[in-house]
Amino acid sequence: MKYLFDNIQTVNEHLRSKENVILLTDFDGTLTPIRKHPDLAALSEEIRQTLIKFSQDKAIFLGIITGRSLKQIKKLVNIRDVLYVANHGIELEGPDIRSTCPEAKKARSTLWHIYMKLFKSLRHIEGIYVEDKGLSVSLHYRAVEKRGDVNEVSRTLHAITKPFLERNMILLSEGKMVYEIRPPVKWNKATAIQWLLTDYFPLKFNEDVLIMYLGDDKADIEVFDSLQGKGLTIFVGNPANMSATEYHHVAGNDNYRSPFTPNTSVADYYVHSPDEVKTFLEHLYEQKHEVHNGCPQ
Repeated sequence: MKYLFDNIQTVNEHLRSKENVILLTDFDGTLTPIRKHPDLAALSEEIRQTLIKFSQDKAIFLGIITGRSLKQIKKLVNIRDVLYVANHGIELEGPDIRSTCPEAKKARSTLWHIYMKLFKSLRHIEGIYVEDKGLSVSLHYRAVEKRGDVNEVSRTLHAITKPFLERNMILLSEGKMVYEIRPPVKWNKATAIQWLLTDYFPLKFNEDVLIMYLGDDKADIEVFDSLQGKGLTIFVGNPANMSATEYHHVAGNDNYRSPFTPNTSVADYYVHSPDEVKTFLEHLYEQKHEVHNGCPQ
């Protein structure tokens, strides 16, 4: 994995080699810094204006791929004519598409039950935040400062979710200081993007297209793997912190994803922060605008 700005000429050659761009990007930690509380996240006006330009450019198709709920991400980004892939692919909305995974809806009562049990069991811990996202539940512990409390959060979570995992009623995964409880469907960021590439994007673009994906978390690594040889992928953060999620047996089943197994599969390039993402997105727009005007540099 190479530092993007040390290899910008190579990236420029990729951009010039294709007429169209499918730009897919994560939100938290990619377009905006990770905050202590998810409600504090906000898109900078500079990035918003760049994204608006993308949404108005017929040669660039923009998609936001996130673990947030559809309602949340639409409010945070607030741009029309953009594809929103929310709840790790369970919810999709954009030009000519609106879809929610039917199987995921069946898990709603189970997720609500788990949400209430987590809320009641952990509400005494300072800094904990249990988030009901409709078709998934997030347990955020970034603001929990006491090590003993962090351990209690983990023990409580696994005690509550164990019977549901044993019966294959949920999936449990872990991101940056957050646990994700999701419906037991084989539908995530990577599978959603593969479906879009096969059944959605061809309606908008021909084969002369460069696929780009930016992300910072463990769920994004699955996307990097799935796009190997198919597009240009960019990791946001310190590459030394990059690790893959793999399935491990917990309580006799395969439904828990541990984030601690390293993997040699990585993105093509990396940038250090959302600020550098902003710089790159501005560069991307300038490059494509120059190409469309017949003046590549």
